[in-house]
Amino acid sequence: MPDTALQEMKNTKKQFFKTTGIQCFHGVQSFIKGEVTPAQAHEIGIKLAEELWGDKFQVVVSTHLNTDNLHNHFVLNSVSFLDGKRFCNTKKDYATMRKVSDKLCEEYGLSVLKQEEKYNKYATSSLYKEIMKDSINYAIANSKDYNEFIKILQDLDYIVTDKNETLSIRREPYKRNTRIERQFGNNYSKENIYKRILETQPEYPYSPDPYLLANRSYERYNNEKQKHLRFKGSILYLIFHYEKLLGINIEIVSKPNITKMTPELIQAIKRMDEFSKQVRFVCKNNINTEQELLDYQKSTYEKINPLKSERENLWKKLKRAKTEDEKASIENQIVEISKKITPLAEEINHCTNIELRLERIKQFELHQNQKLEEERKQLEKEQAKKKKERSR
Repeated sequence: MPDTALQEMKNTKKQFFKTTGIQCFHGVQSFIKGEVTPAQAHEIGIKLAEELWGDKFQVVVSTHLNTDNLHNHFVLNSVSFLDGKRFCNTKKDYATMRKVSDKLCEEYGLSVLKQEEKYNKYATSSLYKEIMKDSINYAIANSKDYNEFIKILQDLDYIVTDKNETLSIRREPYKRNTRIERQFGNNYSKENIYKRILETQPEYPYSPDPYLLANRSYERYNNEKQKHLRFKGSILYLIFHYEKLLGINIEIVSKPNITKMTPELIQAIKRMDEFSKQVRFVCKNNINTEQELLDYQKSTYEKINPLKSERENLWKKLKRAKTEDEKASIENQIVEISKKITPLAEEINHCTNIELRLERIKQFELHQNQKLEEERKQLEKEQAKKKKERSR
């Protein structure tokens, strides 16, 4: 029911202990003006939802009448009520959704878009925007300067248009440019991109070879994993042990059958890098308990806050600078302070992410204990029943 849909979706997440991360996915199905009635639009939306997700995922279908073109909104729970698996949102899913939508529309005698029109229409789809944003962040984090930032985007097969104060990008087969500041906010203006590049010092030189990046992270992670699996009771032991129980498989079996970096691969490598850095962070600082983790996080905040204030004052001073030499001097000072801030900010981020993973472990343990208790009670009932039957 609409008034209970939210709670039902939350209950599913709680049942499978997957309450963090992406909560839901959103899709839209539109119709040409005057071709369909509200009742028909909603009926088609229901059929589309049932065919695509009805046997595994909870989904809300809402038909909107507030524009000339009637359209359906789909809100899909990210966790399956059937087996607890997460929905994997890929380009293939969008293609399947379009295919099923076209089929249903043709059955009702409605118009469908031609292939070229589809690409333009879906150029601003949520998946395309998510991959684009990840690509921009990746380019910023791995650039020494603005020119290298542009080169990395081009290596990722983006067509870059840089005119005056406007930066736009797109990827084939999409035909529409995306102005990144308008799409992603002020943090992605040319001025702030320059600012972020200046503040970010890449840990490794940029390489378009995905295997070098992915294998580097996995090897370091796996080496530390083997060391710390021996120390039961430590944070790392719990994380490594429950990764297996929770079905988190972090592995690179062989060299990918790819010759260059792709935006789709960035997300996987970024996740692998984060796990690898977390492991090194905990080992380096000899953190073994949750309280030690919280204490370390608190002390790091006390170190980073004065540095951030100092850097912010330098940015204000840079805007007032009159000569190029003065600007260069202030920029160098910003770089030096950023070199101190970056590792501290990463450590705070590691603490936060490890806390989230520990919370998942606690939930898993609680679930296992509840399950064992229920099994124990059920066994006692069965034994009592058998004993009663024997005494008759």
